[in-house]
Amino acid sequence: MKVVIAPDKFKGSLTSFEACSAIASGIKTIDPTAETFEFPMADGGDGFAAVMKHYLHTTTLLCPTEDPLGKPLGDISFELKDGTAIIELASASGLVLLEEKERDPLKTSTYGTGLMIQAAIHAGAKEIMLGLGGSATNDAGTGILAALGFQFKDEAGQPVRASGGNLLHIHSIIPPKALPDIKFTIACDVQNVLYGEEGAAYVYAPQKGATPEGVALLDQGLRQFAGLLKKDVASISGTGAAGGIAAGLMGFFDVRLEKGVQLVIDSSGIMDKLQHADMVITGEGKIDRQTEYGKVVSEIALAAARHHVPVMAFCGVSEVDDGAPLHLNAIRAIAPQDMPRKEALAKAKVLLKSSAADYFNGRITP
Repeated sequence: MKVVIAPDKFKGSLTSFEACSAIASGIKTIDPTAETFEFPMADGGDGFAAVMKHYLHTTTLLCPTEDPLGKPLGDISFELKDGTAIIELASASGLVLLEEKERDPLKTSTYGTGLMIQAAIHAGAKEIMLGLGGSATNDAGTGILAALGFQFKDEAGQPVRASGGNLLHIHSIIPPKALPDIKFTIACDVQNVLYGEEGAAYVYAPQKGATPEGVALLDQGLRQFAGLLKKDVASISGTGAAGGIAAGLMGFFDVRLEKGVQLVIDSSGIMDKLQHADMVITGEGKIDRQTEYGKVVSEIALAAARHHVPVMAFCGVSEVDDGAPLHLNAIRAIAPQDMPRKEALAKAKVLLKSSAADYFNGRITP
């Protein structure tokens, strides 16, 4: 039997590499002759750069940068291959870098990510593949632009620091004399527009520490900033991701929005193996209603369905009763319902291995 294994990370417990290994090990305990093909997956968030490094055999480079509040982070890594740099937004502008009391998208900036992009350009990059996800920011990418030499001025012509709360104060944008020769591919796994009820501020800023009053100010700032751009970007799906970063970049650069998982799939070679597979196993920490919107599980299942290959998914928690809308033949939670979450996270590798063994044993036993 040929089994393609293609899970996302199990957030808080297993990387996608570890999940692949656990599933393959479980299968081998039941059938040592089974052929397993491991394809660690990721969307545009945490783990994106590591997975792309695995498939593209990139060179890892380091650069000093800062966190969303401007505090030094030391050297942070990014990947480079054939003129394309792969950068995770969250590595310098992520919510996890801040303590809960520090989280406020009115104050945070993507400047640290911009420093990484600048370093990549100096290293020879002509394209930036930017993985969005887990950001602490809502600054429409003004921090990135500032690091690339853009200046922002208020109504009186005074400089304005890049931050979410300062978007309302920006009345003019001054590009650098020599615009960086760079294009962007943005790994974006949401479809939100820039502003409004379904925009960056109202949907995501509360998760980043914004109060209701702060959300309203951020939304107003995004509206005002969009009006200053050379292009009409406000209604483009995906521009609301990560606090409007794509919108700000689209105003001045060649920007392409892609599903993060699709970029990984295209780089992995998994499609060749799917054509000849007997079964596909995928998974992630939580399967819920959001899973069908560009997440790893749904995209892998859809790809397998095109080749009429059955797919099952393991997860830590499932809020979905029927896998059919996700093109899944089965969904299995790996932990007993009465197991405390902390214990389940600590035992995730063992639980996933045993779940794979149990499922595979039941599948091949007459």
